Amino acid sequence: MRLLTLVFVPLVFLAQNVYADLTSAQNLFQQGRSAEALAEVDAVLAQSPKDAEARFLKGIIYADLGQSNQAIEVFAGLTQDYPELPEPYNNLAVLFAEQGEFEKARDSLLAAIQTHPSYSTAHENLGDLYAKMAGIAYDRALEEDNANESARLKLSAVNGLFSAPVSMTNPVQVAVAEPEPVLTEPEPVVTEPEPEPEPEPVITEPEPEPEPVVAVITDPEPEPVITEPVTTTGNAADDIRDAIRDWASAWSSQDVDGYLRAYSRNFRPSNGAPLASWISYRRQRLSAPSFINVDVGEINVEMLDSDRARASFVQGYQSDNYQDQVVKTLTMSRTSDGWQIVTEVSEAL
Repeated sequence: MRLLTLVFVPLVFLAQNVYADLTSAQNLFQQGRSAEALAEVDAVLAQSPKDAEARFLKGIIYADLGQSNQAIEVFAGLTQDYPELPEPYNNLAVLFAEQGEFEKARDSLLAAIQTHPSYSTAHENLGDLYAKMAGIAYDRALEEDNANESARLKLSAVNGLFSAPVSMTNPVQVAVAEPEPVLTEPEPVVTEPEPEPEPEPVITEPEPEPEPVVAVITDPEPEPVITEPVTTTGNAADDIRDAIRDWASAWSSQDVDGYLRAYSRNFRPSNGAPLASWISYRRQRLSAPSFINVDVGEINVEMLDSDRARASFVQGYQSDNYQDQVVKTLTMSRTSDGWQIVTEVSEAL
């Protein structure tokens, strides 16, 4: 397992031109000639100050040279100019963690996940960060009370995740040689941040309820299942599909209020962020691009009970500077305002 390592990926969809000098800078950096690479990057930025790929590489070089404050300034600027990119947020988290500012590191990783929910690097790094924070807390507990066996076992469990002491700057390997302390601790390891709470309703949902759905759909003959003009289940499924299409339409037209009305007051953001913070973030994300186009494929609806359902479909997203395609799963709830979204999960195709 690698801890919060700096990530460098080509941002070619943001660059309007390919600069030979930037390629040279990348080659110099890979050869360990960071100072020369920095001079090449500065030459590129003199021609195109907003070039995202050049700025990103400059932040990487600053970090390699140990100039953390300059690197933070570069990546922070990228998050302002290109808020849809998760990588600058991730790298800010690395640098904040190196400086011991774990809350800032956590917030940066949550922002990366909000930007791209399927960005596995940020999810893994968030888990490592929580493990580091937990280890520090348990260590302090032992400093106050050396006889605290509970804290000792938990600290051992955290350290047992890695083959070396948890470090926010060095890559480490998963420890498999000394799992005994983990086995003796009955699940108290609070280092799992549970980043994906959405499946819980599915697991805890009693199974008897879906049967009436099948009974209604197949009654009295299989042919009318598709049209379903009379049955309650069919009407609910159609209402859910209409609600999802309205949600996608509001998103595409950048109707922020219409988009937010699709979400229940009980909506839970996938990364555990406060609802008010999520709403503020989504307002900014819908307003920033010059255009947005959201395409919703065939919507499969599974009724969990008369007032709850799960809907899944392939979602295509495109804006002036970003595009992707994911499998979207929504948990829907019937409210006084109609069918609204309670949980939302995106998975990369």
